[in-house]
Amino acid sequence: MEPKIGIGIRNMNEFSLEDYPFDCYELTSKIGGIEPNILKILELKEKFKGKDLSLHTQLGRIFSCIDRGCPEFNEAELNILKSEIIISKIIGIKQIIFHMKETEFTKEEINQFDEIIKYANENGIELIYENHVCSEEIIFRVLKTFPKINFCLDIGHLNIAIKKGKFKIDLNEFLEKTKSKLVNIHAHNNDGMKDTHLSLDAGNFPWESLLNKLKNKNLRKIIIECKNMEDILKSKELLEKYYGK
Repeated sequence: MEPKIGIGIRNMNEFSLEDYPFDCYELTSKIGGIEPNILKILELKEKFKGKDLSLHTQLGRIFSCIDRGCPEFNEAELNILKSEIIISKIIGIKQIIFHMKETEFTKEEINQFDEIIKYANENGIELIYENHVCSEEIIFRVLKTFPKINFCLDIGHLNIAIKKGKFKIDLNEFLEKTKSKLVNIHAHNNDGMKDTHLSLDAGNFPWESLLNKLKNKNLRKIIIECKNMEDILKSKELLEKYYGK
């Protein structure tokens, strides 16, 4: 089955379903996104009724607060994630996308996040890990430590990691090791130096070659994450042409 093509919504005030007719949508709880206000949440529930939805958490790299010398923020961070799970359940969002810290996990951190995964599952929410600009070892560590979560591959972040020498293995080998977990893609492109979120044809990452290797695999969604409407629509056109839609 071909993946659904969707869009990441960064500002709800500037968004309309009529202007952006996609198969699925990824909301955010950052500024401009979902407000923690029950009236606004119920409005979104009605607005997106029947739509295939995911949410990008407002959190940065989960558990990195401990490495940065602010362990007291850890509890607040996990409570924010639990709140996003509750909000997602009300609206009808089925996936939450998140980032993780780069260093080794402690036993306590593993236990804490396993509880979050369990809580999400009990509420019908799938937690999906997204790579930032990092090495393949970090990605492998997260997926191995938390085997119940799946993977969202951000190809813009991946391109920078490769171009800046953070990746030590061939892309084909990386995909072979992650394809069983790889269910979503964040689609945008860049020159490998800055995360500019350009259209797919405006950078040097070989996105078509990557998609060729993921055909007939577990890929469910491709979420376009470009900054302006022109790049969003151009990327949508390219993906629809690729999949023959």
